[in-house]
Amino acid sequence: MRRPAVLALLALSACATPQREKMSFEELYATSGESGFVSDSTPFLPHEPRHARGPLAPVRSPELEARLALFAEKAQALRAKAPRGSAMPVEQVRNWEAVNAALDAFLDLPVEQTDTRDLTRARGVMEAELEQDARLYGDMPGALAEAVVVRVGRLIVRASTLRRWAQTPAEETFGPPRLAWPVEPVTITSLYGERWHPITGRLRRHSGVDLAARRGQPVGVADKGVVLRAGWNGDHGKMVEVQHAGQWVTRYSHLSEVLVTTGEVLGRGDVVGLAGDTGLATGVHVHFELWHDGSALDPLEALVAPEADPDTSQEATTASSSAPWRGGSRPSSTP
Repeated sequence: MRRPAVLALLALSACATPQREKMSFEELYATSGESGFVSDSTPFLPHEPRHARGPLAPVRSPELEARLALFAEKAQALRAKAPRGSAMPVEQVRNWEAVNAALDAFLDLPVEQTDTRDLTRARGVMEAELEQDARLYGDMPGALAEAVVVRVGRLIVRASTLRRWAQTPAEETFGPPRLAWPVEPVTITSLYGERWHPITGRLRRHSGVDLAARRGQPVGVADKGVVLRAGWNGDHGKMVEVQHAGQWVTRYSHLSEVLVTTGEVLGRGDVVGLAGDTGLATGVHVHFELWHDGSALDPLEALVAPEADPDTSQEATTASSSAPWRGGSRPSSTP
């Protein structure tokens, strides 16, 4: 399998075990099963506001650019001195921690003032440096690897939020629906797009996003609709497919149990099933897809913060949080 390509595309299929101080890249990005959970201190993706609190006034951040440049320069110098297969040196661990802190400060700024060029630049540097470190070092502290992955996810969510706010009224009317996350807390473990599959080792399109979950965690429908399919669907395992207004369709795959039937009418947040690893999957998670007119789209373009959504019912909120959880495995799915 081409591991760097997997890293570059963030096909993040690890099972993180916080009790271990270090974890190899092979373990972090290709382990199957559900043997561990992320630490309680791991920062999950924050909820972005649904609407801008004022006019968009993006401002470039020279501080972030300087920090990214220094980080990349130091990382390159350290790699030049390290033998292949060696553990990541303490200096590079601290280098990663410093750039993570810089990203936290940047992402704490008002969303309205964030410049998408900074988001693109930061994501590119983080993914490129992680790929190069993966090629060289044999080990990376597991908690650090998780922290890097989560911050890349925050950059992606922030960029999606800004794209949504920049839409014209006409684009909002005819664009994708505003969907609630199927599970909470939100940790994205694999993104939409081309990737090297962690099981088959082949390049294929990943038609949705993977969300970390624990076995048996309730999975809520992203919007009101009618169940089109509920049952086994090949590599998807136990899957639920829901039709929404405007010919939009969402899919929830690898469920351990399906709790709805074909033709059933659902309200936003109603539980469609329980998270699992049925079908072709490396561990427990929810594979979530968004379709329109026969084409799969990136779900991140439509997902919004559940607590900012006035349509979310109290019953749905209770159901989705009935089993408190602060982490989960980092699996990947086939579809």
